[in-house]
Amino acid sequence: PQQLPYVFMLTALVAVPVSMGYSRYSRRASLSWVINGVTFFLAASLVAIWWLLGVESPVLYYTLYIWVSIYSILVTSQFWLLANALFRPTQAKRIFTLLSLAAIIGSIAGGEITGLLTDELNMKPSTLILVGAALLVVTIFLVRIIRRETNGTADSGQEMASDKKSVDDDLGGTLFKDILTSRHLLLITGIIGISVVTTTMIDYQFKTIASEVYLTNSSLTTFMGRFYGRVSIVALFFQLFFSSKFISRNGVGGAVAILPGMLLLGSVGLFIWPVLAAAILLRGADQSLKHSVDRTGRELLFIPVEMKLKKRTKVFIDLFVDNGAQGLAGALLLLLTLVWSFSVQYLSLVVIGLLVCWIILVVWVYRSYINEFRQSLEEQVNAAEHKRHNQYAELSPAEMLEKLQSRDNTVALQSLKALERGYDLREVPMLTLERLLGHPHPQIRRQALHLFRSRDIDGYMQEVARLLEDPNVEVRLEAARYLYHFYDAESYDGDWLMLLKQGLAHGDLHIRATTLGVIVKDGGDQERALITDELLEEGLQYSGEGARELRVVVARAVSIDYTESRSSILKKLLEDRSQEVVSQAIISAGYTGDRQFVPVLLNLFEKRKYKKKIQKGLAIYGRRILGTLFDYMTDEQGKLSRQVKIPQVLYHNHSQEALEVLQLALEESSIPVRHQIIKALNKIRQKIENPLFNKEKLKNNVYQEARRYALLNQSLMLLANSSPRELSNIMEEEIGKSFENMFRLLGLVYDADDIYNVYKGIKSGEEALVSESIEFLDNLMEWEIRKDLMPLFESKISDTQAFSIWEDSIRSQQQALRFLR
Repeated sequence: PQQLPYVFMLTALVAVPVSMGYSRYSRRASLSWVINGVTFFLAASLVAIWWLLGVESPVLYYTLYIWVSIYSILVTSQFWLLANALFRPTQAKRIFTLLSLAAIIGSIAGGEITGLLTDELNMKPSTLILVGAALLVVTIFLVRIIRRETNGTADSGQEMASDKKSVDDDLGGTLFKDILTSRHLLLITGIIGISVVTTTMIDYQFKTIASEVYLTNSSLTTFMGRFYGRVSIVALFFQLFFSSKFISRNGVGGAVAILPGMLLLGSVGLFIWPVLAAAILLRGADQSLKHSVDRTGRELLFIPVEMKLKKRTKVFIDLFVDNGAQGLAGALLLLLTLVWSFSVQYLSLVVIGLLVCWIILVVWVYRSYINEFRQSLEEQVNAAEHKRHNQYAELSPAEMLEKLQSRDNTVALQSLKALERGYDLREVPMLTLERLLGHPHPQIRRQALHLFRSRDIDGYMQEVARLLEDPNVEVRLEAARYLYHFYDAESYDGDWLMLLKQGLAHGDLHIRATTLGVIVKDGGDQERALITDELLEEGLQYSGEGARELRVVVARAVSIDYTESRSSILKKLLEDRSQEVVSQAIISAGYTGDRQFVPVLLNLFEKRKYKKKIQKGLAIYGRRILGTLFDYMTDEQGKLSRQVKIPQVLYHNHSQEALEVLQLALEESSIPVRHQIIKALNKIRQKIENPLFNKEKLKNNVYQEARRYALLNQSLMLLANSSPRELSNIMEEEIGKSFENMFRLLGLVYDADDIYNVYKGIKSGEEALVSESIEFLDNLMEWEIRKDLMPLFESKISDTQAFSIWEDSIRSQQQALRFLR
């Protein structure tokens, strides 16, 4: 044991040029060529060591120990790099546990084959090195087969040309920069480093105590052989019966946390009871978990790292950090044992301190692991949306001018709206904007007037006054609002109130209607007092040219200073033959707050053309009718066509009370109404600050929706060949709604932006993006939800159908039809 610290430090020194050389070579070739080239070099080096064993020199044994340490890390790291290139995140979580199992079985088999070759076939120990070299050469052919079977996936994601250009004398600086600029890689590096230092010190404690108990070489050798053989069996047991289930339930975070957690308990035990039994338990936990759960978890941490970056840095991190940390541990051991004379017992205090730091890093790296997926998803699924969002804000003055003058009315309209949002108007010629006031399209004329008023562009009273006679009522109203906004009694003849009275009594119906509209939109108490019941009755009874237009304005005005005497006027307007008049009357009914109009508006839901107006009108009533709406929505005898429209009313209310009513109705409503409630819950969440949800009930609803999704899929598979196409179409539509509902509900339980990005990622259909999305979601949800949902989501990228995990699975066509009914 006293020689180990020196060997550890020498290994660290040798690892530096080896890791730098590997990184340089990896930049020049594809992944499979790198792996095979390095493997051939390692095999050749073993042959060279076999030849050098004939030389009697103590230095050779140091060389062998150092080189085997480096060689074993290189081989293992290359293998996991290949696995990272081949498997998507969702595959990796399952397959990596099998690969770790294969490594443990290989370790056991290696020991047994060694015994067979030396005991049964009398092979010299030195000849075993040639057997190892031969086995390495065989893996070269295996890599070629893997590459062929996966159509070159092992080399995907590599940008050879750009990597070759970056090979220069500053390779070391580039490597360190790559690691230092990636928080995730830096944390992985920290975990590898601190774990090596910690386990090296534990190894030293174990071997020191063992050498004090077993005083002869033969007894120590026998003990070590039995210990490591049995530890391999324990590791195999863990990997077979524990690892996969543990990672599935606790995720990557649990996988990388279990080793430091167990070692912390073992080190406390060794400090209290510094005997061989405690050392065996501590080192046994280290070796059994290190090569099973911990190894799988640590390799999974690399999954979200971009393949090009991973290829440059992974082997370097594994080799340089592992051996560098071992060298640091050697120096630390010399300082603690030789200089400060720490006993094995008091070394446990240092180990405990290191383990606490290790656990803190585990917490940070797990958060970073999730964040890597989050950032990747955001970049991939939102790139196009970000580009569209800023397309007008980033326009140059020349480009904006071109769009304003576009013959495409939609482009011109969007440009005007962009100007209103805050574009610097000094960059746009006013003559161009003035011309838009006379644009042939009424929507553009109206938007131009709105821009002039909202951005306080004064000095155009005469130009705008001409638009009071525009054929479009909305343009006339916007023109009157502009004039009212900038009217100054000192600059113009006459009092404004007097002008309004004159306008209401004007012989020109257009002037009268526009004046009434301006009072409704922008008038104060004095102006609104000019609206009398007689004036409204007169407008309602008018039957000449422009009567419909006048009734629209009357419908706007009837809710101003509403009294019971105006209810008859509003009832007549709600029965009007004009859709425009009825639509405006619906909104006014909401502003009156008179509950007698609620049943009338609900009955109007039968007419599809009024759907949005009724939802808005009922929402204006506010909280006073929430209970009534709940009763209508959940009434088993109620009309479904009316019920499915009520959730949107509650959305327009956007209050915590409305949200609670929707949550209460979620479990009491029929399936079509349930669809609309879930949509409304998501919309209302965006409208109010700190919405409060009953998350336990929502999780239960997620489960129910997942069950329905699975049963619908089972029904579709059973009935696909025997049912009419119309039925299949309905089932497929419902499956799509149910899938969407799961994510809408999850968005109420977890971060909505994360869930939305996952949903878009899965719907993209791109295998890599779907896999990343599912893995990200797997880390967001707790086990109770994850265990039921993940098989359904993973079936999106596998041939395995996971729709039969529910106890009430559908197994016959009769059951399917009964479920659908």
